[in-house]
Amino acid sequence: MFEKPPGLLVVISSPSGGGKTTICRSLLRAHPEYLYSISLTTRPRRLSEVAGRDYIFVSEEEFRRRADQGELAEWAKVHGHLYGTPKGPIERTIRERKVILLDIDVQGGMKIRRRYPQSVLVFILPPSLQVLETRLRGRFTENEETIERRLSIAQREMDYWERYDYVVVNEEVAETIASVEAIIKAEVSRVERLKRG
Repeated sequence: MFEKPPGLLVVISSPSGGGKTTICRSLLRAHPEYLYSISLTTRPRRLSEVAGRDYIFVSEEEFRRRADQGELAEWAKVHGHLYGTPKGPIERTIRERKVILLDIDVQGGMKIRRRYPQSVLVFILPPSLQVLETRLRGRFTENEETIERRLSIAQREMDYWERYDYVVVNEEVAETIASVEAIIKAEVSRVERLKRG
């Protein structure tokens, strides 16, 4: 018989408003055995967010201290704020042979791929830029200037989809979640990964 394969790092990226956070939350509800990488950020907390659940909110000084001490697997400046992925939970996931979801942008996705080549990258595309704009405006969390900036960045981010392992167009959330769930199940059973275990 074979051992369980090494832990699976699943990077889920999309432009802002593309649905990656909703997808991750739904997968975690359906699969309590999955872990979730809580990102570190210097941006202000939104009213709907819970510190320690949605993000670890820190000062820029604290963020840079952790980055300098090698505590982050990757980090980048996005939308004017610093975001990073703590290394500890990823290393534990690999050792404990579990699945961890990383809800991160394309810059982070590329850095995780370089550092952890065994990771699986899933890109969530909106059906169109118009749909993305409607979703961003429907959140009522950003002002007009922020929405325009996010849409401009979204156009550049969508060029990254070819660098990912999988792309899923998020037309219907339930179908998108089912597709990502199927990708994870298939990846857990890949012969190459089982051989590595």
